[in-house]
Amino acid sequence: MKALLLTPLLAAALLTRCRAPDGCAPVSTRCAGNVAEICNGDGNWQTLADCDAVSEHSSSAFTCAYVNEEGVSGHTCLPATVDAGTSDAGTVDAGAEDAGDTKGGVL
Repeated sequence: MKALLLTPLLAAALLTRCRAPDGCAPVSTRCAGNVAEICNGDGNWQTLADCDAVSEHSSSAFTCAYVNEEGVSGHTCLPATVDAGTSDAGTVDAGAEDAGDTKGGVL
């Protein structure tokens, strides 16, 4: 009986693990809409922070943006009133081949 219950869970775990990589460089970051994402060790994007959820919980507007301060760089949620220092922060992909940036750290 236990085997029947565990089989679907095991199958789901294996199928999730076997997905094709997105092709991103591990530890690089990006904004996907208003969500900050980080590339995991398998080369897949995963959510780092949902800026809409941060806004909802903080009662203040947050937006996804790229920051580079004191040797730490990457995409994260910043208060909407903060100047992130980029003119197109929502589309920069730190660490991507076409963006021209080096791998970004995470704040």
